[in-house]
Amino acid sequence: MAEQLAQEIVAEISSSGMKPGDRLQPEVLMAEQRGVSRASLREALRILEIHGLLTIRTGPNGGPVLTELTARDFARMATLHFNAAGVTFRELLDARVVLEPRMAELAAVKHTSEQLLALRSNVREHRRATDLEDLVRYAHYFHELVADMAGTNNRALSLMTASIHGIFDVYLHRGRSVEAMLHTAEVHGEFSDAIEERNAKRAAELMDTICKRALTLSPERIRL
Repeated sequence: MAEQLAQEIVAEISSSGMKPGDRLQPEVLMAEQRGVSRASLREALRILEIHGLLTIRTGPNGGPVLTELTARDFARMATLHFNAAGVTFRELLDARVVLEPRMAELAAVKHTSEQLLALRSNVREHRRATDLEDLVRYAHYFHELVADMAGTNNRALSLMTASIHGIFDVYLHRGRSVEAMLHTAEVHGEFSDAIEERNAKRAAELMDTICKRALTLSPERIRL
């Protein structure tokens, strides 16, 4: 019952055009309209809160409030399933090699001028960085930007690819060095040139190189 209610609430949120920060109806009213108990409704809301779709505020002006859903929320839940299946970090990187060159092709064809500016800014800041944590952070955000570009065409692929990088955050410093990440910044610069030129083939080739290089820098059998 709770899972079904959660799906119904999500469908209503999607069709209503509600945005992050908007408040849902009071629990009493929501339960009455659906003909369910408040206990079942609260369980459904709790499911949505765990998945990062909303937060339940307490107090006189409390209640369920929509949050901004990100790929990291999806990644957090996916990690649990990967753990249960015994997936290794290397296997996740293998999946990335398959997905991201295709995403690069889509990004080259479908990006907007605003997205290109964001990508150029990321590469510029990446090249200026000297701290390892900053270098890795810019590199990860770069891939999120590419996924966002490609998501103009396919939001499912965008979400899955960006979520993989959300999982990478756990491994920020494993197998990485300042020299390696500075080299990555230069390749990212070449990639942004290909994106600006809308050269899908070149963008895919560069992304394939980026992903395969990550394989050589990563431990073989780390469990997620």
